Amino acid sequence: MKSKNKKMQKFKKKKIIYSFVSEIKINELVDFIHICLKKKTKKKYICLTNVHSISESFKNSSFRKVQNLADLSLPDGRPIYWVLKLLGSKKAEHLPGYFVTEKLCELADKKKLNIGFYGSTDDNLNKIKINLRNKFKKLKIKYTYSPPFRPLTHVEDKKIITQINKLKIDILFVCLGCPKQELWMYKQRNKLNCTMLGIGAVADFLSGNKILPNKFFEYLGLAWFIRLITEPRRLFWRYFSTNFLFILLIFLQITGLKKFK
Repeated sequence: MKSKNKKMQKFKKKKIIYSFVSEIKINELVDFIHICLKKKTKKKYICLTNVHSISESFKNSSFRKVQNLADLSLPDGRPIYWVLKLLGSKKAEHLPGYFVTEKLCELADKKKLNIGFYGSTDDNLNKIKINLRNKFKKLKIKYTYSPPFRPLTHVEDKKIITQINKLKIDILFVCLGCPKQELWMYKQRNKLNCTMLGIGAVADFLSGNKILPNKFFEYLGLAWFIRLITEPRRLFWRYFSTNFLFILLIFLQITGLKKFK
């Protein structure tokens, strides 16, 4: 598309249980964010939607509100993409968080945008900076901060907001994990002059601390299984409970046995 004729575009969303997921392609996403930044309408927050967040939305009405008010909700998980197709979406693409993050870093590198990372650990953030700068030579990572594992004071919170805005961050990657990152982005949506994307565990892939699942397993929707093998104690119950709940709820929705209003 020619940049002169680019306009703000609204993207349709499909309802999966209680969550609304955007039908969008990666090139449209990159264009959308670039246009928002150029038009000074960058106060946006974008969620990555997977089985975990869909299940969380079902159980937690507060989180559901936050997720559904997001400017975009991307089909991060392969099963979410499959369900979109089952519901008749012809346009949807599978948009894994690490893939989206790299595409936005590529955009930032080309357009000289300022990016930042909020969340994760200091060690992870340092590795992310090294790895991304090796890949994107002109990438301007202007802000990184690993918040303490406790509620922030009002003064601390205000200082963070002031610093991010002062550094003129364009894209802020929030890696606090679900549902914490979505709640944080919602809270700061009118205070921060940037586009926020909640990337969660993507920070571990970017830093190299965790291995990215093989493309074949990802295509089969088994990326979660690879993560389970590497972190069985932490992830077994979460995956067992959320995957079972998700399959049950999708069955009820597709068959029409339950209406999710």
